[in-house]
Amino acid sequence: MGILLTVDLKHVSDAVLASRGGAHGSWPWTRKLLAAADTQFESRWKSTTIDAADALEIRLPSHAGEPCKGDLLTLVGAKGATVREAAATLERVASAYARHNTSCMGRIDFAAAAPLSQVVLCSAPLNWEEYADVTPAAGALYCVDGFHRLVAWAWKGRLTSGVELRVWLAD
Repeated sequence: MGILLTVDLKHVSDAVLASRGGAHGSWPWTRKLLAAADTQFESRWKSTTIDAADALEIRLPSHAGEPCKGDLLTLVGAKGATVREAAATLERVASAYARHNTSCMGRIDFAAAAPLSQVVLCSAPLNWEEYADVTPAAGALYCVDGFHRLVAWAWKGRLTSGVELRVWLAD
């Protein structure tokens, strides 16, 4: 991992919002997560890169799609999972997941073909409900924003040797 530059919450927030290209549906939720990470990590942000092997080991919080939009199945349980594990689970249940979690699967399908883009991570489980049962692991990175993209890229085999992923890291 190489530090490219030190940044602040405003830089990260502005960049995340701009990267959504007008699709701001989850922005209120993302903004709260960014603020929580900023508080927990005392405004220490870096823009850096990680390799694909490290990206596959990013820890994800629990995720049951978007129940408010009718999604029914859980992709990641309360204990969390790595990106690699979530992609393997999706591979096993893709057909049912597409039928019963149309909103979440729509995001995954969109991300699967989209260019790789910068995601937001932190160096410990976020003090947030979805991370309540996620066990901290020494040296692990945890997803703050980019869940659907990370799972999609892993599921479609895009996180391979030689691939570097740009990240914002609260540390």
